[in-house]
Amino acid sequence: MMVQELCPVTGVYTNITDDYYISPTVIGKGHYGIVRECIHIATNQSFAVKSIDKSKIGRLDHLQREIFLLASVSHGNIMKLIDCYEDAASVHIITEKYTGGELYDAIIDNTNSHGCLSEQKAGAVIKSLLEAVAYLHDNGVVHRDIKPENILFESKAEDADVKLIDFGLSRQHHEGETPMTNPVGTAYYMSPELLAKNYDSATDLWSVGVVAYVLLCGFPPFNGRSDGEIQESTRRNRLHFRGSGWMDKSDDAMDFIKCLLRKDPRKRFMAREALMHPWISNM
Repeated sequence: MMVQELCPVTGVYTNITDDYYISPTVIGKGHYGIVRECIHIATNQSFAVKSIDKSKIGRLDHLQREIFLLASVSHGNIMKLIDCYEDAASVHIITEKYTGGELYDAIIDNTNSHGCLSEQKAGAVIKSLLEAVAYLHDNGVVHRDIKPENILFESKAEDADVKLIDFGLSRQHHEGETPMTNPVGTAYYMSPELLAKNYDSATDLWSVGVVAYVLLCGFPPFNGRSDGEIQESTRRNRLHFRGSGWMDKSDDAMDFIKCLLRKDPRKRFMAREALMHPWISNM
């Protein structure tokens, strides 16, 4: 069998164990594979490796696109690709290792009757996230799956930076191109225009707005008992700041969220506009 048939993603057969020791301990799980720590044998440096079972992937060109996009981006708030290996069964994507855990876990750990993270902490996370999104959009990349599970803290330090990860649903899309139509993502963070199958990069800013809302109060702005109910709530777009979680939040914080959760994407703040909003710029 030809190498191209064995390794359709990279076109090159490589054995990751020639260069890396892979720990058996699983530190993360995705739809199609697992994440483990790996050690570069020559330098003794520690990284993370996502091993993807090719037999579980319907469209290997999507995996090819994910690797290409990761290799083409370079920003302090975006996961850094180190290397990629492909054998007959799997594709192994090696990246920097981040030890601070998911933003999702920080939300779970900090949510109480008075909200979730402080405005200072939430604002710092959102500022870093917006800088990553602005960079992606400047380079014609739309993430399409921005959510707390895809935002990691670099370390456990109090002032640790955040990293946007998982480019499995990302794609290139430049301003002025025909709108995207594939309704991908996670229900809570999907924009109204994405649900209508007619959207562009502004969908990412909607997702950032939902993340900001959750960080401040601990629950999503558009809720439901099923994906269908969540999506219907999103389409209605009745944005409220009710409950004890909003009692002590600033007007700037709520205005910032309103600017990102505008139903009409043409009126929604883009990433560089959002970075200039007083809630972010005065942090």
